[in-house]
Amino acid sequence: MALELIVNLLLIPGGILPFVNVLAFNVIRFFKINKKEDIEAAFKDFFPAIGRFVKSKLFLGMVLVVIMALMYEPVGFMLTCLLFLFAYGLLLGQRNIPMLILSSVIITIILYIGFAVFLGVLLPRGQILPLRNFALFVESLVPHF
Repeated sequence: MALELIVNLLLIPGGILPFVNVLAFNVIRFFKINKKEDIEAAFKDFFPAIGRFVKSKLFLGMVLVVIMALMYEPVGFMLTCLLFLFAYGLLLGQRNIPMLILSSVIITIILYIGFAVFLGVLLPRGQILPLRNFALFVESLVPHF
């Protein structure tokens, strides 16, 4: 059984051997095509570039998406979407807080009604009772099709 698993990993198209071959080919090709000075220059800026990336808005946006994914089931769609839209609006530079809160609430309700009611997608209502009841209340406001 173990031998069969190893053979499958080495031979099937999605196995590890094609991946290792392609990776080795690209590494060798990189060093053949580029000059030594170019390679040293590229790697010299590698670690400072990581520091700049971690401080960028793109990275913070990705962190927000990961936090949203972790909050999605226990907290529910409504609060997760509301907090995500609010935080992303702040990240993008919106400083009018009342307008940001209002637009986040409206967009969250529109998304919830659109997906849960009209498309029939089962969005998590959350495990916190008041949030769950609010999601059920919003669903009850719109007729089902």
